[in-house]
Amino acid sequence: MRYFWMAGLVGIIILASAVRAEHAAINLRVIRVDSQTREEKDEINTTVVHQEPPGENVEQRPLFKARVGEPLVIQFILTNTYPHGEKKDVRIRYFVVREAKAKQKTVPDPREGGVAQGRFTLNYKPKCRVGVRQTFTINEPGSYLLRVQTENTDSDHEHFAAIEILVEK
Repeated sequence: MRYFWMAGLVGIIILASAVRAEHAAINLRVIRVDSQTREEKDEINTTVVHQEPPGENVEQRPLFKARVGEPLVIQFILTNTYPHGEKKDVRIRYFVVREAKAKQKTVPDPREGGVAQGRFTLNYKPKCRVGVRQTFTINEPGSYLLRVQTENTDSDHEHFAAIEILVEK
């Protein structure tokens, strides 16, 4: 009887970990570029992937400090870690958008105050990898959010990674 009970407990633990398994791994970077030599300098890198809702994780966002007009690079690679078949028409969105205040809980609309953005739709196959590398500058001081997110994954949650960018004069 004791072994039956232990086997049941192990089964519940395995099932619980499978339910919580992530479907995406996002390696997100923001990189400072020397404007004279075009050499990459400082960077901040995050591989933390969060599930919605986004406001619960604001304190975990890494902070990157930049100067007004300084050339920066967004780079990310998103890997599908969901092993059970293809998901059709999944959207990947990325954007840099001004925030009303640093580490705010609501995600600002990238159409209002967006500095850089893009999106694409794909059939999300197991182990597929997609990425972007884009140069941009921010011309106003303030707090900005760099975010990459999945949309339309037909899952009970979406995934995202985010970095705070503090731009000073």
